[in-house]
Amino acid sequence: MKTIVIALAGAVALLATAAAIAETKNVEINNSGITPKDMTVEAGSTVSWTNADTSQHGIKVDNTTCNLLLQPQQTSGCTFDTAGTFKYDDPTSTNANFGGTIAVAAAAQRSVTLAANRNVAIFGDSVTLSGTTSSKTAGETVTVIARPAGEPAARIDVTTATGGAWSLRVQPRVHTEYQVQYAGALSGKLVVNVRPRITLQKVGADKFLVVVLSNKTLAGKTAQLTRFVPGTGWAPVGDVLLTSITRTDSVAVKTVTTLVPRGTKLRVVMSDDQTGADYIDAHSNFVVK
Repeated sequence: MKTIVIALAGAVALLATAAAIAETKNVEINNSGITPKDMTVEAGSTVSWTNADTSQHGIKVDNTTCNLLLQPQQTSGCTFDTAGTFKYDDPTSTNANFGGTIAVAAAAQRSVTLAANRNVAIFGDSVTLSGTTSSKTAGETVTVIARPAGEPAARIDVTTATGGAWSLRVQPRVHTEYQVQYAGALSGKLVVNVRPRITLQKVGADKFLVVVLSNKTLAGKTAQLTRFVPGTGWAPVGDVLLTSITRTDSVAVKTVTTLVPRGTKLRVVMSDDQTGADYIDAHSNFVVK
């Protein structure tokens, strides 16, 4: 039997190491000066100057190695990894408008949480993922990464709402691992396990139809018909060998006949050694003969 570790539904996944945001600040040089002259950025960010003038200009930042020479329409920048305040000017001009100050703040650490309203789903069910960014800001982007077993990973961008909250409804078809990326930071990993969807229908006086839905064929696998015994619980009646149907691999069926007494509750179960590595054990609805 497989060992399954399932987090409590709704619990927040552990955060991975937080990460800082690296951004680019765009600055324009024209014939009257630099806009904006003064700016504040986080450590690790880049200031990019564009020479929109018809003459050559330069940028030299005090106490750094940033020393640029820009031809008309040329763009170049410098990255500032150390917090502090740095003055700069244009060596080609004595006009005070061609200089300013760059305030570099210590990089803020970003993080994002991830939770699910359920950690076990039946094939076809939806699951709501949610969380909050450390910035608590609306209008930012987080990326939900889904890694379904045996299938390529998928990435879905989600925009944060008030307070940095985000949510996304997903429909995992097999065992799937989720993780969220935000500004270089990753949430903890969250796993949603999936059960095949098993339906039991009465189709005759003593006949019952078993239908199993999954993402791959379970034809050839064995389910078990059980009956409810008061005071004891569910007891086996017999094995059910599933068969395929035409034109699809996602449905397995079997019609079974049983002579149990009228009024008996019946249910079909499948153990995880029959559902396969991508699913956990499952059971159907119950019917009364």
